[in-house]
Amino acid sequence: MKRQYFSRTDTLTLVCLGLTLPSILNLPQVLGAPNEPYTSCGAPFNCGKIAGIGYPFWGGGRPEECGHPALKLDCENGTTTTIQMNKVKYRVLDLNQGTQILKIARDDLSQSLCPQEFTNTTLDPALFEYASGYVNLTLLYGCRALDFPVPYQFDCPVKGVSERNGYVQFAAALSGVCHASVVVPISFTSFVDFKGLEEGVRQGFEVRFKVDGGACRECESSGGRCGYDVAGKKFVCFCPDGLAAENNTCPAGAVASAGSYSPGASAVAPSASSGTELCLLIFHFHERNLEYYLLNYTNNVFHSKEIFNLSTTVI
Repeated sequence: MKRQYFSRTDTLTLVCLGLTLPSILNLPQVLGAPNEPYTSCGAPFNCGKIAGIGYPFWGGGRPEECGHPALKLDCENGTTTTIQMNKVKYRVLDLNQGTQILKIARDDLSQSLCPQEFTNTTLDPALFEYASGYVNLTLLYGCRALDFPVPYQFDCPVKGVSERNGYVQFAAALSGVCHASVVVPISFTSFVDFKGLEEGVRQGFEVRFKVDGGACRECESSGGRCGYDVAGKKFVCFCPDGLAAENNTCPAGAVASAGSYSPGASAVAPSASSGTELCLLIFHFHERNLEYYLLNYTNNVFHSKEIFNLSTTVI
């Protein structure tokens, strides 16, 4: 058995590390940085050609409090923006926040007219209204063969059904010979031309989102950033000082203050400072060989003078 002893300097180094590391590692990342959610709601949503998108949308780097709950955007493969509405996923083809026009296409019909589930296109009328120039088209699936030709006939399998014929609904009589249907908007031009049904569906349709942007403009003009109170289900204006604005307008001089953003910041910072000061005091006394005063100072942390004779056993 060989006993190896640490030098006094090595021992003091270990003591200081023990005092300061826990505090340093627990320092919040937001310390000294602008507050949340003011900061996060200032970041736009960017995905492919859909870029620079702010309120009332959220998603990506924008947390939920930055937009309306029903207007979450997702980015797939870094290029394709999607949005989920009433259990149907849509591809976002264009988004104009100035005109509040959103152009979308059903993701399940983008590659083929044969969806996995037969769900109609339905939008929340409180949030959206259809743009002009579009009509609802009813696609029929699992239909019996007809004795007369119809436009837009297509082939599509339906689970549990032997018939594979698909038609576009033009008369009520057709609905009785089919097993499933899907309603999807299509441009009136594509409908009248009787050309490229699949292409017409892929081109999507336009809707106008009806979230009032007046409050957001007031908020931004005062230096705030627009967000949403999920619990209160209403618009909220986040100010640089970390508070929500009254009447959607931030007060003049509401500047960022690092100390007001993290509840734990003030409690952690003094701890790290105290550890650093104690380390300096330890080395100060060490140079003067005043162990007696050091032991009294650190009596609440170290219970024995043996810390200065710390040893390990090496086999």
